[in-house]
Amino acid sequence: MSRFALAVLALAIGQSLFLAAMVWDRVSLLRSPVVVTLETAPIDPRDLFRGDYVILNYAITELPLGDLDGDDAFEPGAPIYVELTPEGDIWKPVAVWRAFREAAPGHAIMRGRVGYVSPGSFVTDAPDGNGEPMREACEDCGRAIVSYGIESYFVPEGEGRELEDSRNAGRITVDVALGKDGTPAIKQLRLDGEPVYQEPLF
Repeated sequence: MSRFALAVLALAIGQSLFLAAMVWDRVSLLRSPVVVTLETAPIDPRDLFRGDYVILNYAITELPLGDLDGDDAFEPGAPIYVELTPEGDIWKPVAVWRAFREAAPGHAIMRGRVGYVSPGSFVTDAPDGNGEPMREACEDCGRAIVSYGIESYFVPEGEGRELEDSRNAGRITVDVALGKDGTPAIKQLRLDGEPVYQEPLF
């Protein structure tokens, strides 16, 4: 066999191994025993449906930092690790961290990225010059807008509008598989608690 043929063969084998590794990582993530169910939140209906993709907004997209345990100061673009705990069928945030850590028993860690942090403020007892209550800045009570990489989902053509209406009515929840490092992946969508779209392993 010529050197050129050997080089082509080696390249083909390398590409095949790379693709196999990617598929295996995805399959392993979707088979993760850690699965959390997230509540979706309404957004402008005009911006929800894009072709065959549905844009998903979550109740944990906007995090009130002052109400959560853990770290307070986050920068836009920085990773954020959200600690979740189940409340009935829905998982809710209880803490946020700048670095990954093991979840408390019965909890789970989900990794995201901070898009924006809005400064917080609170009303003081002292009035301003017009006699109105004065507001002061609060460094640890802002709100972080977080993306998790699971904000869109492919649906069969023609089914997006019905799913859009159901989601804006608060009837859609999303089961999310979590990797050991908190990486999330959509496992399935539920309508009124019943599975309607399931992500295939391959």
